[in-house]
Amino acid sequence: MKKTTIAVLSAALLFGGMLHIPAAHAAAQNEAAQSDANSAIHFKLNPGIKKQYGEAAFELETLAASPKETEFTISRIVPENINEEIDRNIMKMNYIVMDNNGWIYDRIQAKEQWRENPDGVLARVFTEKVEAFRGKPKELILKPYIGGDYDDKSTALAQKANVAARLTGKFPLVLDQGKIGSVSVTGVDFQKDKTVLSLSAKGETASLQIQATWLMQNGKSLQCASKKLIGVDQDVYRYQMEFPAVNRKAQLEVMTKRMTPVTFLNELEMRVNLP
Repeated sequence: MKKTTIAVLSAALLFGGMLHIPAAHAAAQNEAAQSDANSAIHFKLNPGIKKQYGEAAFELETLAASPKETEFTISRIVPENINEEIDRNIMKMNYIVMDNNGWIYDRIQAKEQWRENPDGVLARVFTEKVEAFRGKPKELILKPYIGGDYDDKSTALAQKANVAARLTGKFPLVLDQGKIGSVSVTGVDFQKDKTVLSLSAKGETASLQIQATWLMQNGKSLQCASKKLIGVDQDVYRYQMEFPAVNRKAQLEVMTKRMTPVTFLNELEMRVNLP
């Protein structure tokens, strides 16, 4: 067997969930059956797109799309004598998944496993599920990058990278995230059962920047229930984040993090024409 050293490709699981709707048993069965029918794969491709990064070889092997999600598989082979800098970048590398219309698709699930190829070489196989396509895009784009980390390694929670601003009702409320850019709070909707925060950020790193943003009540961060991209206009991405209902008389703040800049590894970018 040929000996290889395989670096682990990181993948952050951003969010996922499902809705549970009570109904009569028979109706629920019919609904489930219809849901299964609707979730049939729209298409399944074997792109076979290959990219080289120094001595490392990458291949986009499969791409499948359904109304629920999009799934793709990338294999990676890294030899023992790989350049140290390239090896470090592979260890830190992640992907932004988007289409030709500019929509960014967040991760739902990711997994990795080893595979021995017929020639005896070991490959690391990375399978990722992201949100379902919006509309009918013509092209899927996988953009590998490094960076986009919290700009503080002194503590586990990167507290020195914290940036916060109080909600006063005046918008937009702009928070400086350092070298990666800024995030703007454009509105807040106080509802009986939840609080909806509207935000925007510019550029292809918008999803990373929004993900690093929280609503605070009396100095305590609230858990985000969902994050949704609702629009893209001239490279500005508009999101809505849902948090638990809050006391409007409490001290309410939005907190984010200063982040390191993102470097795209353009030589590894993959583009797939969609049917």
